Formats: sequence, structure tokens, C-alpha cells
Amino acid sequence: MEPRRPKLEIPVTYNVGWWSSQEALSIDSLNIEIVESKLNLFNSKSLISYRVSGKLTYEGHWKPIIDEVHISERINFDTTLNCDRIIEITPVINDIKDEKANGGIDRFEFKNEHTIVSNHWGINRIKFICGQKEQTIELRQSK
Repeated sequence: MEPRRPKLEIPVTYNVGWWSSQEALSIDSLNIEIVESKLNLFNSKSLISYRVSGKLTYEGHWKPIIDEVHISERINFDTTLNCDRIIEITPVINDIKDEKANGGIDRFEFKNEHTIVSNHWGINRIKFICGQKEQTIELRQSK
């Protein structure tokens, strides 16, 4: 039985479009949790959550906001990294005009969920990267 559909606080995109003000973004923490993982012969999907927190720095009246989250997932062929898959999470910044603002730092935190498909039988090591933060989890796919 597959896990339920992921819950999202911030919409997810898989396309690279216009990303304004990415330099305003600073990631303080990344936390990955396994929500549901009942891997077996007939199910290769697990549900994880990712919580990202950090800061958005700006000057003037254009405040940065987190508009979307970009997910990039790839198989890892570099055995020195000791993981099977790499998932990169990038908060995508957009700007909004705020005449009352005159620069500053805004803190943010969001939590999204993501469905992962196992790569092979046995232990699947998956590395998550967000900014300079990394966390690796293990999922066991059994027959």
C-alpha cells in the first residue's frame, strides 16, 4: 500500500524559471523525517517531510518571500559520496513591494512532504541538500 499524498505548505516546482533575489536567502537548518515507509515487494514508495528554516535579508522596499520550493532529484553514481540518491531542495525567492519596509531580515520556516521511490533492494541511502545543509536518511526495501 502506497503512502498518502504529500502535504505542502509551500508549492513545489520542478522547473527552473525566473528566480529573483536568491542572494537574499540564508538557510539555517534542514530537518528530514520519515513519515511513512512500509516498503515491501509491492510498494517502493515512502513519504518523508522536510523542514527548512532560515533568513531573508533585503534592502529598500522590495521584500523577498518564499514563493515556491524547487526539488531536484538524481541518482548518484559517485561511490565516494556513500549515497544512492541526492535530493536538492531550493526555496525560490520572489519580491513583493512594501512601501512601509526599509530593509531588514525576515525569518522563515516551512514544512513540506515528499514521496520518494526506492532505488533498489536493501538499504537506500538518500542525501538531502538545502543550501549548505545536508542530511542523509536510510530506507530499507525488502522483498
